[in-house]
Amino acid sequence: MKVSKRLAIFGFNLCASIFLGFCVYGLLVYTEGAIRKEFSTLFWSLCAIGIVACIVGICYFGSQWDMRNAEDAREARREGGENPGKRKKGGVTGR
Repeated sequence: MKVSKRLAIFGFNLCASIFLGFCVYGLLVYTEGAIRKEFSTLFWSLCAIGIVACIVGICYFGSQWDMRNAEDAREARREGGENPGKRKKGGVTGR
C-alpha cells in the first residue's frame, strides 16, 4: 500500500515516539524508578505486541518515506537535468 510522504513522516514519527515511550517505561521499571504494580501476563503480552507493532511501523513508514524521497529526487533530476546535490567535475572552481 502506497502512502503519501506526509503520512509516511507522521506514521514514522508516531511509531518512533511510542516505541521510545515503551523503552523509557521499561528502563524505569528495570531500575525500579517507576511506581510498579503487579501486572498480569496479559498486560505484558500487550506491551510486547505494542513494541513489535511499533518496530513494524517504523520499518514500513521509514521505507515509504525513503521511496517518496527517491521519487522526489528522480523528478528533480528529470526537471533540472542533473542531480543538484552532486558537484560538477573539477570541484567548486570548475578547473
